[in-house]
Amino acid sequence: MFDHLSVGVRDLAAGRRFYDAFFGPLGAGLLSEKPGELGYGRPEVGSAFFLYPVAEGPVAGQGAHIAFTANSRETVDAVYAQALARGATPLRAAGPHPDIAPDYYGAVLLDPDGNKLEVVHDTMH
Repeated sequence: MFDHLSVGVRDLAAGRRFYDAFFGPLGAGLLSEKPGELGYGRPEVGSAFFLYPVAEGPVAGQGAHIAFTANSRETVDAVYAQALARGATPLRAAGPHPDIAPDYYGAVLLDPDGNKLEVVHDTMH
């Protein structure tokens, strides 16, 4: 359904350090780099997640969040740990959350610019 997603960051170099670490455990990485744009994804799919610098005004959209699929609970834990180590703000710690779904295992956090990210391994999907 989606072709790609884009989020803003205040500092593109800092955003790169954060998302390089965030996407590593998910098997994705930096695939394209142009002035003012970084593209992340998997080689077999191509760039699907882009970062752009935002000089002023709000960076993150209120109420919006982006959820990424993890292939295991251990991957959720690894992404969460990498994100926290690079300045993410935890909103929902990595772990089981049966209040969401019986088999849900995931985490929700804010990147350093306030973009809400979720990483989830849910055996119901």
